[in-house]
Amino acid sequence: MDRSALMFALFALSLDAFGASGQIASCAAITEDRERLACYDALAQREPPSHADAAPAAAPASQLREPSASTAPSALEERWELRPELRHGPFRLLPYRPLYLLVHGTTNTNDTPSSPTRPAPVQDVTLQRVEAKLQLSFRTKLAEDMLGSATDVWFGYTQQSYWQAANSRYSSPFRETDYQPEFIVMHPLALEWNGVHLRYAALSFTHESNGRGESLSRSWNRLIGQLGFESGPWSLQLRPWARVFDATGERDDNPDIEDYAGRGELVAAYRANGHVVTLTGRHSLRAGARSRGSAQLDWAFPIAGGLNGHVQLFSGYGESLIDYNHRQTTIGVGVSFFD
Repeated sequence: MDRSALMFALFALSLDAFGASGQIASCAAITEDRERLACYDALAQREPPSHADAAPAAAPASQLREPSASTAPSALEERWELRPELRHGPFRLLPYRPLYLLVHGTTNTNDTPSSPTRPAPVQDVTLQRVEAKLQLSFRTKLAEDMLGSATDVWFGYTQQSYWQAANSRYSSPFRETDYQPEFIVMHPLALEWNGVHLRYAALSFTHESNGRGESLSRSWNRLIGQLGFESGPWSLQLRPWARVFDATGERDDNPDIEDYAGRGELVAAYRANGHVVTLTGRHSLRAGARSRGSAQLDWAFPIAGGLNGHVQLFSGYGESLIDYNHRQTTIGVGVSFFD
């Protein structure tokens, strides 16, 4: 190549470099990100990536989303058959709340049970502070996949008895037995937020009565909303309720029961290595003199097979229906199944 041709080539390259640097400067002056990137792509003579080829942006950790179906079912999912592979059809008799037998002692016996509409009767039994407490509970699914959705209808029944087993002077009577049938409409949910899973929403109609008459009669009906959450070994059930379909005036056995036994409860549970620790808190959701409630702690731990040891602590109002407005602290020790 002669000298004139070489000089011409160098001059052309310098012009290209000068033009490119000018284009780079003009691209850098663009404030809009997408337009500036398109300018650089045009300068490099490359096609911008299409939206189909672009990698999807990662969802924020706090975004509600469905968890992976490949994960192992949780305790709440198994209990309420919330996944398709866990559904076994209606009319199978299953455990509900724990079945237990406890030696149960109280700091304050309720020798004169009464309510605003039911005066205290003359008691012909002197109560002992230590008695037996028994709970039986079962459930069964009545209907599955209601209205073309995954909504199920369950029936549950719980019976809790207080037995003065060692009170032989008065023929060892059952001091109180409370009966609680309920119908539960259960809908599975699959939402997650920062590792917290919302498993279900439910609505139940619950009747509770002690089956007694006159001055010792106690009963109420409730509509109870429910939300079930889980995170690892922890679960939380939020259960607000409203009293419904009850008698009024003097026909109401216990008109102020919500100011003692509460208007809702939180049930928190921790499960690990066969141990189940459950804390249940109730409150009247009122202030001042009407601010009342209760707390109950249950600890079930494995002994052999399906048999658990069981420790229960309670403090507050509403340990039983007859004691709904009676404050006490109790402790129970015994055995249980189905925690």
